[in-house]
Amino acid sequence: MTAGQKPRFAIPILFAVVFIDLVGFGILAPLTPFYAERLGARPELITLIIAAHPLAQSLAMPLWGTLSDRRGRRPVLLASMLGHAGAYLLLGFADSLWLLLAARILSGATSANLSTAYAYVADITSPEERAGAMGRVASAFGLGFAVGPAFGGLLAGGDTMAEANLVRPAVAAALFSFAAFVAIYIYLPETRHLAPGPARAAGGGSLFADISRIARRPVVSRMLMMATVVLVFMAVRESIFPLWANHEHHLNARTLGGMLAWTGTLIALVQFFGIGFLARRFGELNLVKGAIICLMLGWLGLVAAWNVPSLLLAMTIGSFGTAFFQTSMQSLLSKRAGMAERGTVLGVYQSSSAMARFVGQAGAGTLYGQLGASAPFLLGSMAMVPAFALALQVGRRLKEAPLPGEAGRRD
Repeated sequence: MTAGQKPRFAIPILFAVVFIDLVGFGILAPLTPFYAERLGARPELITLIIAAHPLAQSLAMPLWGTLSDRRGRRPVLLASMLGHAGAYLLLGFADSLWLLLAARILSGATSANLSTAYAYVADITSPEERAGAMGRVASAFGLGFAVGPAFGGLLAGGDTMAEANLVRPAVAAALFSFAAFVAIYIYLPETRHLAPGPARAAGGGSLFADISRIARRPVVSRMLMMATVVLVFMAVRESIFPLWANHEHHLNARTLGGMLAWTGTLIALVQFFGIGFLARRFGELNLVKGAIICLMLGWLGLVAAWNVPSLLLAMTIGSFGTAFFQTSMQSLLSKRAGMAERGTVLGVYQSSSAMARFVGQAGAGTLYGQLGASAPFLLGSMAMVPAFALALQVGRRLKEAPLPGEAGRRD
């Protein structure tokens, strides 16, 4: 590939890479709380261990984002895949809570995959194409979560969680991440050279200077605040749902995996086929507003659910919120960033998202154990009110802020 030439088939290759890696991640998603439960942890400690992943991710992501701007997207993606493979093996064979904690920290510290993939997409697409292209790549995330949890449930087996084999899923997850590493190494070219030299230099400076500069931009800072509120309670649901479903509705690994497979499939279909059209028709910010409403209704639906079909209905509504929110936020933020700082901006977003997930996951066990089984979902639905208010503020600011690329941009 010559300098300035966009790589052919990059989006399909990136789709395949993200899908393969997320199958591995999805294999363990519904099972992770039960690794800790088998080692004697209570819900409060289980969610703290789970929360070590986003905490490590939040600390590492700004560095990965800046490295991807300065050293390239490809080496960051390669490092992420290897880190995941090692973390999954450590998780599967951990015989103490300390080793389990170490596995979660390693997994989080090397979770540079999705934000770097989005930066890669932004490098090779026009602003008009970006939401659709990001939606297609993000759909690999949803599709990985469709295949992974179902596969993980089948590998674990057992009529109850006590009978499940938790080593087989971890080994399979590590193999999927290593396969993604090989695919990137062989098939995915670098795109950092596509950025003009002077523009790339504009992103120079220290990591903390990059973060400080982004935080002072009113549109971006409000987007990050809104995303933080939403993602805190998405993380609460993510970490406590498997335990809640097992304890309150007596679901086993296969049923949990099947339900998460359904929601993952739905998210993938919406992101692959719908996001591009809907973003062009309604705009990314309106999709974010719709996502907040869907999440609120979905969480209220979980509280009211009385059987598996009603649980699936509530999860379906919430899945539309997940599908709309993540991709639309990434696209909005990438449009406010120049090419030289996309990795940094998206890395800071991923970092703030990870910190929000840490807060949500760390607190989920306490909410569940001390305030009652429905408390996490009720509080989540209530928190969507201020999140929607922030979305309205962002809309007003977007009308006032100068367009990306203009001299003197302060957004």
